[in-house]
Amino acid sequence: MNGSGEQFHPLPARIPGYAFHALDLRGQGSDHIAGRRGAALEFEMQMLDIAAFVAALRQAHAGRPVFLMGESMGSLLAAGYAGWSRKSGDARHAVDGVILSVPVVGLRRSVPGYLRWILRRVATVAPGFRLTPSRFVNGKSIAPPLTRDRAYQDSLSEKPHHISGFSLRFLVELGDLIQESASLAAGIHAPTLVLAAGNDCFVKPTQIDSWFEKIPSPDKSLRHYPEAYHLLWHDWDRDLVVSDITAWLAKRTQA
Repeated sequence: MNGSGEQFHPLPARIPGYAFHALDLRGQGSDHIAGRRGAALEFEMQMLDIAAFVAALRQAHAGRPVFLMGESMGSLLAAGYAGWSRKSGDARHAVDGVILSVPVVGLRRSVPGYLRWILRRVATVAPGFRLTPSRFVNGKSIAPPLTRDRAYQDSLSEKPHHISGFSLRFLVELGDLIQESASLAAGIHAPTLVLAAGNDCFVKPTQIDSWFEKIPSPDKSLRHYPEAYHLLWHDWDRDLVVSDITAWLAKRTQA
């Protein structure tokens, strides 16, 4: 959410031997159709987009394993895709594993039920009305701390893909996705690596722990970074995070 493939650039630079491809999500700030930016999440459409992306990678790298990685909201979509692709039964869309960095499976600062009800009702009559997501994180219009790297944090609002406000429709759809995160976990049967940050401004590590337990995959791993903030590979613990990702991939690509 409010990111682009650019934010994954530290990984290919630090993890040699793998091809990295980034998908800029429909409705985010790099969407080539400006009117869609921040307007809707559209889970089913996201699944079709990711399926086309994975199919293209399978064709370009025939015979090689394909892993899907997401961050934050993208981790929810990647988790959902793991189950969605398994149900589709189409080998072109299958992934050999998922890496889920700080999946927002709940909110550290819970949104009261009455407020969710009000937002849903208002969204039916004014779906295009926009709010800053930070209102639901820290109650303010300014972004919460995402990393201890202040220079990087300060640069985020200047990025060309930055979206200052998301529609009520988008926020309601995202809220529904978070509410349904347990069912997303239940659909993951592929090898899975989950990463959690102790000082994440969005989600508590204990919420991720509980969610992780619902994943039925026999090959699953959870890594905690107690001092880290949300943007793990843009934070001070980036070396350890990247090392853990590299080791996890190596064990599943030795052949």
